[in-house]
Amino acid sequence: MVICFLQPLVRVSASEMKFSVQAVIPENQIDKSQSYFDLKMSPGQIQDIQVNLYNDTDKDVTIEITPHAATTNQNGVVEYNTQNNKKDDTLKIAFQDIAKTEEEVTVGAKSKKQILVHIVMPKDSYDGVVLGGLYFTEKIKEDNTNNSNNGQVINRYAYVIGVKLTETETKISPELKLNEVKASQINYRNFFTANIQNYKPAIIKDLSIDGKIFKKGESKVLYSDKRQGLKMAPNSNFDYAISLGDKPFKPGKYTFKGIAKSERKQWNFEKDFEIKGKAAKSFNKKSVSIKKDHTWIYFLLGGLLLISLLIIILILLKKLNSLKNNVKE
Repeated sequence: MVICFLQPLVRVSASEMKFSVQAVIPENQIDKSQSYFDLKMSPGQIQDIQVNLYNDTDKDVTIEITPHAATTNQNGVVEYNTQNNKKDDTLKIAFQDIAKTEEEVTVGAKSKKQILVHIVMPKDSYDGVVLGGLYFTEKIKEDNTNNSNNGQVINRYAYVIGVKLTETETKISPELKLNEVKASQINYRNFFTANIQNYKPAIIKDLSIDGKIFKKGESKVLYSDKRQGLKMAPNSNFDYAISLGDKPFKPGKYTFKGIAKSERKQWNFEKDFEIKGKAAKSFNKKSVSIKKDHTWIYFLLGGLLLISLLIIILILLKKLNSLKNNVKE
């Protein structure tokens, strides 16, 4: 994925990408040095923003266009393709609800085409920012899709142009809260996940989180993780994950403690949670990283060996007694 948010347009060769995109910066751009849309809006304002699509190849290219609200993925990265991310329950204005454009556009060979994105702001005034993005990707033809079922890899490149909408000068500070902490699995590996939510319409640019897992009522750290350079979109949440490595889940009551820092703010989190035996067993069975305990096999083999030795000794003793009886006779 080629991200255009916070970066100037990069025109790449046709061997890498079949198209490129460029935002047409309007007069109400707050920072005209940026290549993404950073617009000063007003309540009820209607505006069409423009994006140029370029095709440098010798064939027509069909481009799919989707507006998305910004979300925060599980790696602490802001992204604009929300197909796999659930909308946060504190998000009042989702970008895809106020921005409409063509779902797909065909750009002729060696040509340029301009599209319009129709934005309608809500009538009520809004403090903070609305953050979203325009997601551009080449439409895959049906015959190529069928080829993918034969084991062939199809590269799909995408562009994102960020869109930041601001109405008032009121400064909104981000606020974090800790939601559910639970046992989870990511790519068939065991993790503790703590859902952290930014419930304000403000961007967090440089976030660090230090999280620890304790047995409830104890001071010994069982598992920990510290991450820096995280970012969060306004009104979004993500699962901060702490790996168990090759260790299994054990049923019981636990406590998560975390410290989050961003710029001049700090949040302290603490939450108790419980892992049930059934859930622990299910996760451990599916995990691909747990070292399997084969102790029972060793005991079984040892037991069988001992039984075999006893049987052999009994047979030998029986034969020895038989020989002694024959000698006496």
